[in-house]
Amino acid sequence: MRRCILVLMGLVFVLGATASQGEWKMRVEHATGADELALSDVDNITFHDRPRMVAVPAGVFTMGDGESYCGVNERQVTLTRDFYLSCHEITNRQYMHALQWAYDHGYVTATTGSADDNLDGSTVRLVELGDEDCEIAFDGAGGFHLRESPSGYAQGAYPGGYDPSSHPVMKVSWYGAARYCDWLSLLVGFPRAYQHGGDWSCNGGDPYGAAGYRLPTDAEWEYAAQFDDERLYPWGNAEPHCGRANYHPNPDPRCIGWTSPVGSYPEAPQILELADMAGNVWEYCNDWFSCDLGTASVTDPAGPGSGSDRVMRSGSWYNYAMSLRCAMRFGYVPQFPPDNTGFRIARTMSP
Repeated sequence: MRRCILVLMGLVFVLGATASQGEWKMRVEHATGADELALSDVDNITFHDRPRMVAVPAGVFTMGDGESYCGVNERQVTLTRDFYLSCHEITNRQYMHALQWAYDHGYVTATTGSADDNLDGSTVRLVELGDEDCEIAFDGAGGFHLRESPSGYAQGAYPGGYDPSSHPVMKVSWYGAARYCDWLSLLVGFPRAYQHGGDWSCNGGDPYGAAGYRLPTDAEWEYAAQFDDERLYPWGNAEPHCGRANYHPNPDPRCIGWTSPVGSYPEAPQILELADMAGNVWEYCNDWFSCDLGTASVTDPAGPGSGSDRVMRSGSWYNYAMSLRCAMRFGYVPQFPPDNTGFRIARTMSP
C-alpha cells in the first residue's frame, strides 16, 4: 500500500535512508516513536512549518510596572515550570498549512467568507476569511491560499506588492488561535490542551499541566518579554523607535502602516531570541482578562476563572508606544476576529 507522509519540520523529521536487502528505506522519528518505511511504499512527503520554539526557564519576577495600562498593580509571580515559547508570531503560511490539514481531516468547515470549527460539536468562528485584512483565502473547492491584503493600509505600505507568507496571521479569533494549538497537538500525537465547548478551558483550568501546545498564560508572556531584568520594553529600557518595533510613533506616521515579516527587527534583541514581543500584531494569551489582578504574590497564576474578554499583549503596527511596554495588558472578546491581532504558542516542558 502506498503511503503519504506528513512531516512536521523540527519535530517530525527524516533522519536518512539506508539500503536493506536491495531496497532503500527511510526512518521517520516522531513524538510517539519511529517508523521505518520502504521508499517504494511512499507516494509523497508533505512538509509543515512547525514554529521554532525557545526554552524559557522557570523563575520569579514582578508582574506589572506601576504605570502601564492594566499593569499598574505590581505583584510577585513565581513560575515553577519551564516552558517553550515560539520565537515568532504564527505566520500566514504556518496557519494556512495547519488550516488546510484541519479542513482535509474534517475538523474545519469553510466558505469564502469564513473558516469555522467542526470538532467536538463546536461551530465557532475561527478565521474571518472574507475580511480585507485577512491574507488567507479559500477557493470554495477545498483549497486555501495566500493573498495580498487589498486594504488601503496594506497597499499603501507596500505599493510594489509584498509576499504575505512570513507576515503574522490576522483576523483569527481567540478560538482560532487555541484551535491552531490543538491542530499541532493532533499532528504530532500530543493530547489536545483545550476543551471545545463551554468555556474552552485549557487542561481543565491548569494550563501549566497541559501536555500539548497552547497559548502562553498572561504571566508567562510578560515574564518572557521582560526576561530577566524587569526591562520596560522587550529590548530594554530605551524608548521605542522604528528600528526597534513596528508601531505608530506619535505624532509621526506609522513605521510601516501594515504588518512586517516576523523577525524584522534585529536592533531589538532579546535575551531569549524572541522577536516582535512589541508591535507588529497584538498577541492572544490563554487567560480571561481582568484589569485589576491585585498585589498579592502568586504561583503559576492561570488568571480569572471566567470573563468576557481574553488577554491581549504587545500592541501592533497601528498602536502608539504605550502599548509596547512589557506590562501593558488589554482584553478582547474571544468570538470575534479583531484587526491587528495574531498570536504565538507555548508548551510546558516535560518534567
